[in-house]
Amino acid sequence: MTGQITEAKINEVRERSDIIELVSQYLSLKRAGANHLGLCPFHSEKSPSFSVHAGRQFYHCFGCGVGGDVFSFLMKIEGLAFPDAVKRLAERAGIEIEERQLSPEEERRQQQRERLFRVNELAADYFHQILMGDQSQGEPGRQYLNRRGYGRKAAAEYQIGYAIDAWEGLSRYLQQQGIDAEDARTLGLIRPGKQERGDYDLFRGRLIFPIYDLAGQVVAFGGRLLDDGKPKYINSPESPIYHKGRVLYGLYQARQAMRQSGEVILVEGYFDQLALYRAGFPQVVATCGTAMTVDHARLLKRYVQRVLLLFDQDAAGKQATFKSMAVLQEEGVPAAVIELPSGEDPDSFVQQQGAEAFRRRLEQARPAMDLFMEDVLGEAGTAIEEKVRAAETIIERIAGLTSAMQQDLYLKDLSERSGIDLQLLKQKQVEAGRKSSGRQKSYHPEPSAEFNYPEPPPVTEEYYRSAPPVVAPEPPKEDDWGRAEGKLLEAALLLPEERQRLAGIAEELFPSSAARSLALEIIASTRELDDAALLDDFSVSSHAVIRRYLQSPKEMVEGTFDSLLTAVERESTQKQYNVAREQLDGAIRSGDENLQKLQIEFTQLKKKLKLFNSKS
Repeated sequence: MTGQITEAKINEVRERSDIIELVSQYLSLKRAGANHLGLCPFHSEKSPSFSVHAGRQFYHCFGCGVGGDVFSFLMKIEGLAFPDAVKRLAERAGIEIEERQLSPEEERRQQQRERLFRVNELAADYFHQILMGDQSQGEPGRQYLNRRGYGRKAAAEYQIGYAIDAWEGLSRYLQQQGIDAEDARTLGLIRPGKQERGDYDLFRGRLIFPIYDLAGQVVAFGGRLLDDGKPKYINSPESPIYHKGRVLYGLYQARQAMRQSGEVILVEGYFDQLALYRAGFPQVVATCGTAMTVDHARLLKRYVQRVLLLFDQDAAGKQATFKSMAVLQEEGVPAAVIELPSGEDPDSFVQQQGAEAFRRRLEQARPAMDLFMEDVLGEAGTAIEEKVRAAETIIERIAGLTSAMQQDLYLKDLSERSGIDLQLLKQKQVEAGRKSSGRQKSYHPEPSAEFNYPEPPPVTEEYYRSAPPVVAPEPPKEDDWGRAEGKLLEAALLLPEERQRLAGIAEELFPSSAARSLALEIIASTRELDDAALLDDFSVSSHAVIRRYLQSPKEMVEGTFDSLLTAVERESTQKQYNVAREQLDGAIRSGDENLQKLQIEFTQLKKKLKLFNSKS
């Protein structure tokens, strides 16, 4: 791997590239069911036979037989070598690829990762063959799955396995395959025995669930006992290839359904995930024995616009729900809660009540903030001091919401529920927002070698006395705007002849204020792209984004402006639709007299969004 792009980086580029968006820059595509069709760019034809599948991120021509992923398409249409195609797509996605020789230590780590993936692959095959084979060793696992209502199909799809109740089953098998025991120990699959005893297996007498990364590689395992013994579940320890705070069970299988539905159901257990997936809800993932982390939230944000939390209905589950809500809120991801009857989990509910009953529960999912407010106020009771503390706790959460309209609605709701004056609550919200802003990380743009900045004047005591107070500018956060908004801003910068088309419509077009501000700066800029003083046309806080856009090849955005305008309009409508849904939910709960008006607005937005989707 010396001097090459790592597999991890290649997988990251693949995951962050959209094949529909890429292919659309070279030919016109029209939706046809789950696929997009167009005239093949690689052979002459009059009827479209070139199919691109958004879910699988794959293309295939039924006329000439070519097919592949984003890399092979770019290689073929641009005549690029594989490394150059990876670099081109990495630039588009804003991913940095370092071109340098790996150090001996980096080379060692890379080789170790490849060995560890190989060990996990062998272990997964070993466990799976025991369960799926005819030998009696796997019978306990097969019987347990049957009792839970699962057969060979589910086991095969998720490569579920069974670890025999023996001390050295896996360790002996790996030894026979020539695996270094130290690698298996690093993964936690085997452990060193005491008092000069040999290595022994971590998983014994358990059903085994392989945990995949986004490239489909097994990074860890979860094991469940077949009886009521303790601990019920054990998981692989963290290793050089597994960090539980960055991995979600089932994401590899669910990610395309998540992209298509725009939402994900987050559950706690492996069987909960399997139950919903089998019942026709493929957009479901599970945490791997850990609480929701920021990395989890950022991972989900790449695929969905909303997370539906479905944890246990007890006190611990409720606490996990609200912690997850807080993490998602910090990343700007809306969260809702699916409620089940007390004592039920997704697996038991679906088996007893059926898929349609669960679908109704899903449709009735409540905004997590609404449930949080109800719970905190309910626990506070009627005592004045407790009610005030509860209101302050809720305001801290409301202040963290990214939508001003949502903040306003929830403050009004809190005022009605608590009896506290609305203006006082708004004042407290402003204070909470200041405290929250004070905890944010500072922003320091990286200096660029492409532009020469003038030397600052000497700093003297007189300078300090006469200088006005300095207010640090807020940098535009690209997470605040949608993917299409970012691409349109990039195209507007790189195509000066097109950017004036945004004049007069930018204020209405861009849903996010950060994107609007940057769009207005781009429209006002009159300098050439190669002008060393170009950055003078932009606020300091925009420099990092502008520098990144300037690194993109101009030819990659030529001819895309019209489609990007439409995509931004679609994004804007989607955001308006989400806000309208929240408003309608609140109006239904409170019996708002404007309910009919909100229902009409919601229906209009729904029709408009449906029209956009039918054209895409």
